[in-house]
Amino acid sequence: MFTLTGPLSQTVRAETTGGLAVRPWYAPMRRLDDDRLAAVDVQLRADDGATTAALRAAAGAMSQRREFDRLSWSVAAASPVADVPALVSVDLESLRALGECGDAPADATGRRAIVVITEESLSADPARTLREVSLARAAGHAIAVDGVGERPRAVALLPVVRPDLVLLAPRMVAERADSRTASAAHAVAAHVERTGALVVATGVDTPLHRRRALGLGATYGTGELYPAAADPALLGASATDPFPVAAAPGATESGTSPWRIASVGKQPVRSLKRLLVTMSTTLEVQAAASGPETLVLGTFQRAEHFTPAACTRWQVMADRVAYCGIYGVGMEPNVLDGIHRAPIDESDDLVEEWNVVVLGPHFACVLSARDLHSGSGDADREFDYVVSYDRDVVERCARSVLDRFGSAEAAEA
Repeated sequence: MFTLTGPLSQTVRAETTGGLAVRPWYAPMRRLDDDRLAAVDVQLRADDGATTAALRAAAGAMSQRREFDRLSWSVAAASPVADVPALVSVDLESLRALGECGDAPADATGRRAIVVITEESLSADPARTLREVSLARAAGHAIAVDGVGERPRAVALLPVVRPDLVLLAPRMVAERADSRTASAAHAVAAHVERTGALVVATGVDTPLHRRRALGLGATYGTGELYPAAADPALLGASATDPFPVAAAPGATESGTSPWRIASVGKQPVRSLKRLLVTMSTTLEVQAAASGPETLVLGTFQRAEHFTPAACTRWQVMADRVAYCGIYGVGMEPNVLDGIHRAPIDESDDLVEEWNVVVLGPHFACVLSARDLHSGSGDADREFDYVVSYDRDVVERCARSVLDRFGSAEAAEA
């Protein structure tokens, strides 16, 4: 589908012959305060003027995304940029294949690749996304979340993925600040304070955009203000300040559960189901008020426990938060009324648990209970429960639940 043209065409092995002619471009990522070069984004653009984004969309539509990514890798390896990382944005499904083929380039910084995560990848298959993120980090690659400030769900990804780089959406600097901009800026500031992530403003096309990006807390920027070049030597790499990115540890909680995580070091409280219903409802109300960047997860043991009343409450909540996910034996895997449903296996320890996990930029809580299989009547069933507001604990609980979603499909892929 793609044919490389230009000087590198003789040294880079193309994956296909014929098709659309593309050539490499090198887009600088510079410090916003002094314009020093921090990294270079290796891009492929069409000779007919089609942008990288348009080409990636076309590659996806033709099931050629992996080939497109492999060509980008090869270009980065064939024409390295001195002193700064040459970053290549690739899909998660491409990364493992590139590594297995020996195509994944590396340099002294260990940051030849930046893997960009979107909210669509997490929504479609959370388990596989988190697993591939962990593998990418094990290979020394950095992780970025894209589109932050454009859609609330991108912000909701931050505590789950814990990216090394936060890519602000172009609208954050293209438009005058409004409440949506301020909300995203607060969330990013909280994430940076907790993790030390780097903030890169995209779409920095004018000096005004640059000033706005600095005001939002971004350190680096990319856009038309810093023109791309067909030859990396033309980027003026004599004044550099490479990205100080150190990939964070892999963030998966495979094989564990919220109860195992949240109950460590705590004395469980014994209670009847009727109290847990009220406590869960109260936490759901808090979740709905925590803002559109909030992620809410619930495990209901079995599908029949997700009652019509609970369904109504969660539908209301789904309209107000970024992501709602519920899990239970017998649940059909689908998205209905904004609620992501997923089954759990009868043998999974999660069947014995009742969990509500709320994770937002500024509020985090988990209510985790374990069924004791005692008590007379459904409302009088007995549980041991714990509550935690420790953010690290809540993040781990969220990952342990999300790991169930799509895990079978991910294992087969």
